[in-house]
Amino acid sequence: MLLTSQLAQPIVDSVMPIALQNINIMDSQGMIIASGHTHRINTFHKGAKDVISSAQTVEIYPNDLEQYTGSLPGLNMPIVLNDQVIGVVGISGHPDEVRALARMVKMVTELILEQEVTQEEIRSQFQLRENFATILLSDHATSSHDKLVTTAKLLKFELNLPRLVLVIDTKPLLNLAFTTYGQNDLVSSRAKENIVQLISNPPYVNSQDLVVFIEDKLIILKYFEPKTVETLYKKWGLDLLKQLNPSNVLLNVGIGSLVMKYTALSQSYQEALFVLHGDHGPNSINSIYDFHILAAYLLKKLRINEPCQSLESIKEKLDTNLTRKYDMKNTVIHLLNNDLSITNTAKSLYIHRNTLLFRLGKLKDATGLDPCRFLNHAFLCKIIFE
Repeated sequence: MLLTSQLAQPIVDSVMPIALQNINIMDSQGMIIASGHTHRINTFHKGAKDVISSAQTVEIYPNDLEQYTGSLPGLNMPIVLNDQVIGVVGISGHPDEVRALARMVKMVTELILEQEVTQEEIRSQFQLRENFATILLSDHATSSHDKLVTTAKLLKFELNLPRLVLVIDTKPLLNLAFTTYGQNDLVSSRAKENIVQLISNPPYVNSQDLVVFIEDKLIILKYFEPKTVETLYKKWGLDLLKQLNPSNVLLNVGIGSLVMKYTALSQSYQEALFVLHGDHGPNSINSIYDFHILAAYLLKKLRINEPCQSLESIKEKLDTNLTRKYDMKNTVIHLLNNDLSITNTAKSLYIHRNTLLFRLGKLKDATGLDPCRFLNHAFLCKIIFE
């Protein structure tokens, strides 16, 4: 760890009111980088240099001043982190009078620095995960394969598991923190760390998931078994929201579709963003698996010809036997061509009205689609069967 004045001076300012003595912190070259006597900052301290060389405490008595350039009477003790001397903390006064106080100041200084090291490691992990997710959720995921594989190993993240993307707009939570503690970068970073810690345990997230912040959005890449019922995605999202938001601040949540490969996560991410920003009713949590949302999404993407995993999951439910046994494709096409009229469709198919209703019931049982009742369902049927 590199000891800097930006890190050391706040420690001096915090400890001096307790010690009631001047405190200096010196770097590995013996230069004073923080002090209660600001005129001494950036001056050489011979006693500190001897501490660095010997890794031992140097006590300077009034009669010793000629031997120690830039020094005053006091004790100078090594600052040790991870068994390495990274600097020196000194306290002014007669050594026999401030010895116990000096040990306390050394201990407090090392504890503060240890905490800072821990926080820096957390921030580094946050940054690594954020950079990783930014590439993973972009259009460059395929071309960045080697970089993603290397970073995934560092993060112990299995790339090719089925996952969906959930996005939460956390601005309301951050604004609440700003109102309470003031608006600055430190409050923002600590608030985000607290949000991640709140949900960083099962059943909300586990070792197969990835949680990151990109700007003010909390993004979770969540693993689910491929055959998971889609309603469980929203249930998980609701449970997550309760854990994250005990104050019941209105938060908007968007859930994208479950994809089988990491190269398709950008698709799930774009779906989640669409769901998040869309006007989909009063609910704070919405999913691409909601048919009216899926229809709106596909209308938007119609000219782009992008794949959509949630649409593919509906198609998969229409297995070959179901389609062939009930002549489902032909039935639905006739229904659409007859403007969803049951009577006219039955006539055009030369079947009884009840037979048509039975087939449509099978369609609803298998997929949830009810084209005669919901216009968006009819639109999805048109995309699937034509």
